[in-house]
Amino acid sequence: MADVFEFDDGSVDFRPFTSCADPEDELVASLASFVKLYDRHEDRLQRCSQSFTQTVARVRETQELVPGNKTIRGVFGGVLGAVSGGIAGGVGGALGAVAATTCQKLCGEISAVGATVGFAGSVFGGVAGGVFTGSVGGAVCTTASSSLRGSVSNALWVTMGFATGGAIGGVFGGTVGAAGGAVGGGFGALQGTRFAVYVVGGAADSFKIEKRTRQEVNVMQHTGHDFSETIKPLLLELNSIKTLGEKIKSSPDVQRVARQTAETLAAATAMEKTVGDSQRVTDSTQLVEEAAKQSRRICEELKTTRTDAEKLLISLRMKQEPNKL
Repeated sequence: MADVFEFDDGSVDFRPFTSCADPEDELVASLASFVKLYDRHEDRLQRCSQSFTQTVARVRETQELVPGNKTIRGVFGGVLGAVSGGIAGGVGGALGAVAATTCQKLCGEISAVGATVGFAGSVFGGVAGGVFTGSVGGAVCTTASSSLRGSVSNALWVTMGFATGGAIGGVFGGTVGAAGGAVGGGFGALQGTRFAVYVVGGAADSFKIEKRTRQEVNVMQHTGHDFSETIKPLLLELNSIKTLGEKIKSSPDVQRVARQTAETLAAATAMEKTVGDSQRVTDSTQLVEEAAKQSRRICEELKTTRTDAEKLLISLRMKQEPNKL
């Protein structure tokens, strides 16, 4: 008399009728079933694990392509940086000129003509400084890595804007022009660079990253589903082995296999949680890499468990049927 167990993948397992059987007999049946199932599904498990690894490679390759065409982005970023830097530089230069004129007026060191010339020089210096540093900064930062878009790059372009705007403003507007031009050039450099990076770099990267994220999640879920279906019958036997091993506490060999089985089940649980959280994880790259690592670990744990299970199975059969072996 035998019970028939049919799994989702269509495989069928025949085992002795174990109702009211001795736990050791049940353990022998589960160990034998697990060894057969593992041998049957080993190749498919390895293919699923390799699929995760290949997904990681594709993700990394996509990351390298995210910046896109650096030449086109640099030109576009430079144009945006020049326009926005010039506008912001002109406004900053005008404000700087008013402040500098007011200061010199209070000190009685400036005439109406000097103030007018200084104001014009300030605006011109601010626009020129903003255009120059905004175009350079926008072009560089939209083609470089994100590490160049922080406070260090901001300080660099603002300093260049101060120097350029101040020098040009001083030539055409004296002291007031130099002061206002420096303020406008620095302000224009900052705004031009940041605007170019935001529009060209941020928008392009965000779109591509979002598209890549959706693709990664879809691949992850598909591969995870295949892996789960493949491992399901194995987990069924592992749970049985773990439960029976906990009942047979007198045998160190049984307990060792039970502990190994528990480690394998824990690895499988972690894998299921990772794949299940794929829709809620924002860093899809980390998700794919973690799933690949966990799938490799499960394959290693299953292989170790299979070896230990076969050794224990031989030992128990020799104990039960010493005359037949």
